[in-house]
Formats: sequence, C-alpha cells, structure tokens
Amino acid sequence: PPGGRGPEGVAAQVLHGGGANANSANRWWDKTLQLVIGQDGTCGALWDPAVIDGAVVAELLDHAL
Repeated sequence: PPGGRGPEGVAAQVLHGGGANANSANRWWDKTLQLVIGQDGTCGALWDPAVIDGAVVAELLDHAL
C-alpha cells in the first residue's frame, strides 16, 4: 500500500513525501542533495546527478548507513 512500509510506500515517501496530504510540503525541490529520514525509520536520499557525481553520493550514503 502507498502509505505502508512496503517498497511502494517507502518510494513514495522518499521521492515526493507521500503526496499533498502527507509530507510533500517539507521537500525542497531546488536543493542539490536531500537526506530524507522519516519518523518510522524510512530513509533515503535524493540528489541532482547533473550537479553532484553519483560516486561521491554513493560513498557518502555507504558511510552514513
């Protein structure tokens, strides 16, 4: 389900905050790197690949996790 802990729910939370009735208002779409951490432990990262090298972000996330 979109609001659950399954892959669809986690993807929705990380990518767009779960929609207008959830956490979309706290996303800053103009930022190069966003670290998303939910109250339920959901976590992820969004980044603009045109600005930041993917290898650098992957190493940062590997270190953080």
